[in-house]
Amino acid sequence: MRWTAALALGVLLGCSDAGGTDEVPPPLPPLSVAVQSLDVESVLPGTRARLAGAGFLDGAQFEVTLKGTAGGNAVDLDLPAERVDDAVLAVTFPPAMVGPLGEGTLEGTLRVVMTLGDARGTAESPVAIDVRQTLTPVVTDGADAAFPATPFELRGSGFLDVSEGQSTVEIRGRFTRDGDGEARTLNVGDVPAARPPADGLWARDSLGFVFDPAWVGISPGALDLEVRVVNRGHGWLREGEWRPVRVDLLAPVIEDVDPPAASRGQRITISGQGFLGGDQDGGYTALRLEGTFRAIDGDTVVLSGPTALEVDPLRLDGRTLVFAMQPRYDADCRSADLGARAGTFEGRVTPIVGWRTETVEGDPSPMTFEILPPKQVVWLRFLPAFTDSLRLFGLRDVSREVEARILEVIRRDYAGINVEVRLDDPLDFVDYSIVEIGGPDPNAQQLFGLDNTPGLDHCNQRLNDNLAGRNADSEGFGGIFVESFLQLSLSRHAENPLANAAFDEIFDGVIDEPVEPGEYPDGPRAAEIARAIRTLGSLVGNTATHEIGHSLGLPAVVGCGEYHNPPGDGQIMDCGQDRPFEERAELDGRSPATWMPEDRTYLERILPVR
Repeated sequence: MRWTAALALGVLLGCSDAGGTDEVPPPLPPLSVAVQSLDVESVLPGTRARLAGAGFLDGAQFEVTLKGTAGGNAVDLDLPAERVDDAVLAVTFPPAMVGPLGEGTLEGTLRVVMTLGDARGTAESPVAIDVRQTLTPVVTDGADAAFPATPFELRGSGFLDVSEGQSTVEIRGRFTRDGDGEARTLNVGDVPAARPPADGLWARDSLGFVFDPAWVGISPGALDLEVRVVNRGHGWLREGEWRPVRVDLLAPVIEDVDPPAASRGQRITISGQGFLGGDQDGGYTALRLEGTFRAIDGDTVVLSGPTALEVDPLRLDGRTLVFAMQPRYDADCRSADLGARAGTFEGRVTPIVGWRTETVEGDPSPMTFEILPPKQVVWLRFLPAFTDSLRLFGLRDVSREVEARILEVIRRDYAGINVEVRLDDPLDFVDYSIVEIGGPDPNAQQLFGLDNTPGLDHCNQRLNDNLAGRNADSEGFGGIFVESFLQLSLSRHAENPLANAAFDEIFDGVIDEPVEPGEYPDGPRAAEIARAIRTLGSLVGNTATHEIGHSLGLPAVVGCGEYHNPPGDGQIMDCGQDRPFEERAELDGRSPATWMPEDRTYLERILPVR
């Protein structure tokens, strides 16, 4: 018993049973990190400064210290730091640290220690910083032109970061409207800075504020102004001097259209100045398109005068509008609206803004825009419940391979049709459909899948169907439910008419002995695992293809109820009872199910590739 205790103590102390010591593992190599400069000329209580360098790793911890002297006194500061990216840290000087330093030059060494796990890296740089307790703002000049509801820039020095307090603007002067010479007096104060700093860090020499339409309206004219900036810091206030500024208030202008080619539903961004709407009381922005549209089928449409197209975009801010082409179709899936057919629009676009009783048109900008064929983008989302439910099939540790097979099946089924399936949020589209692949059926009906969108969407009028979550009208949960495919097991669900012994032959081995990490694709069961992956991926992928088809407006010919084809061999849009396990699983080289000819013709008509 005493020998056992001694041995245990030896292990704890790192001793070998021969009386020697275990080898000490070699130290980890230091992390590579560099410090280049602290991009700030003066530090106030609360300043958040940009520390430029290299090697700032995501997930690492950072300790930043500054040791030196200020006013003849020793200084030792521990500065909070936050990673911005690989080359930038945001370093904060808390008011409690800066206050005791007084005013003057702080000279010393800035040291960064980066820790990631057990590895460390250090870097140092000399610094000389002007420490201030207050700062008086100075305006030197401003922009020559202003636009309603758009940031206007003042240039100068001494403007505060939001961490240091707040810089506000006071304005007084006179506005003379173009045309009739009507004059108005302008006198406003405490206008907050509105432009966020680049990368979250402030620049002291530039300050922006939104030019509010309530001050003088939106009609173009001349502004003879005086402006000053007031700084309110942590317990202090400093007022700058009044500075004369002459500004022209201008009509809205369009500067860029991006992208230069898009399909219906795709996000089109209009950049410019002077856009109203959104939070502007009574304000709006419209776009008038005039010109010629030449379709790829040779048809030409002239948009002019009463036939000009007016678009109501979404305003993001005074400089940015977003819209998507959303044509409407007749019963034969035809439309003369822009976006329904591929072609090229060549002409001009004019911004029109309104606010209260005023309407102002900007100058038209030339525009050449390619309209791409209609496209349906599908965001395929694999939920955590899907991955978790793969445990029931013994395939939890090959979930990526199952997902890849599902995606392969859907893309194959829609080949030659302008359907694009993505695994990430389609940020470049305003309108797209969502299909979620989950685990158990939340409808408690053991459904393989459910398109819970409202009604049959003939011609795919809606690009934004959501085959996920609860439908407000039907209260059904949409999506694909992987656990329900266990009903195809004959040994577990003999009562199900679709159950098949082949299911058990394929899956029993991996269900009884789940796939372990590293076992696939090089283990002795690789062929068995591959067959299970392919089968489950085919089952789920075929079901997703079917449900997406519903959201696109299928079937073109009804038979098995309103939402399915007349029964036939190997048809994607057949009723569930007409699709046997062998067909869904594509077993033993069986050809995959295909579209009924009328369904295929319909899809190629509403979503042509070119």
